[in-house]
Amino acid sequence: MAEPRVILVAKPWKGGLGRYLFLALQNMFAGRVQWLPTHPGWTRERIGYGIDRASWHRALVRRIGGYKDAICIFVNHLPAFRELPFREQHVIWITDRPRVQADDLAPFGRIFLSDPGYARDLPETARLDRYEGELGFAHHPEIHRPVAGPPPSRELCFVGNRDPRRDPYLEFLLSSGRCPTIVGNYFLTRGLFWRRPWCFRPSVSYAATGRIYARHHVALNVHARVVREGTNMRTFECAGYQIPLLAEYSPGIERCFEPGREIVLFRNNDELSQGLGRLIADERWAQELARAARRRALAEHTYYHRLARMLGGLVPRDTLRPWL
Repeated sequence: MAEPRVILVAKPWKGGLGRYLFLALQNMFAGRVQWLPTHPGWTRERIGYGIDRASWHRALVRRIGGYKDAICIFVNHLPAFRELPFREQHVIWITDRPRVQADDLAPFGRIFLSDPGYARDLPETARLDRYEGELGFAHHPEIHRPVAGPPPSRELCFVGNRDPRRDPYLEFLLSSGRCPTIVGNYFLTRGLFWRRPWCFRPSVSYAATGRIYARHHVALNVHARVVREGTNMRTFECAGYQIPLLAEYSPGIERCFEPGREIVLFRNNDELSQGLGRLIADERWAQELARAARRRALAEHTYYHRLARMLGGLVPRDTLRPWL
């Protein structure tokens, strides 16, 4: 039985979720995968997109509709997708907050959310008939893996962009006399930066992230305020990079990693300070925790696992088994 063609319909983030899914799909379906971006990548296309975005999206929908036998994996929704016909092999994965109306999900045979806290926001017909439940983020094992190099020389790092939920924790650390390495769009743009500019670094590519973690003893993860349940990409990526992780608690995060054995959680400044102190003081325990988190991530939380869940029943089981 020939493997079906798979179409990925996703935003072309620079090193982000779309790239990780595409690379995993290429390994699973060599030569039978196409990525149709939901935003133009070339300068000439961007000009046309800026002039008439609706026409650009209509052309995208026509291309998708032309693949009548393809499995189409959509990452997030565009209003233009309403024009697509319903097909069982149309799979949509909505990440973060859903922004959909009653008819928006009619073309999709399977619906997943990265954050199950938003399930009640789905239209009732989709929620009852085609909602398949939580599909959390993950890591790509060929990308998010330990980086060889000298032993870590700095205490704590945070990689992420500004969010009102993150600011108070970072401010607390800075006010406590610690100087975490803060990588992201705080650099040169936010009030926190001007207080201790030597603690901040500009955003980096996904390829450079592993080198940053390799220079630090502990990674900090604070969820953006959009997160209701579960956790974000950073948790799984840190597990892949095998760096001890100190993460803000979010309901359901314990379904992904076991607190105290694979991850350290905090709910307030006191718990943040205590968790960091223990991770720094007991390096052996911190490394055991990081290794356990990586084992768990490889066993349960790769993008191959997520794709197998999306594609189960749509492709032969033998196609999926070698990747799990």
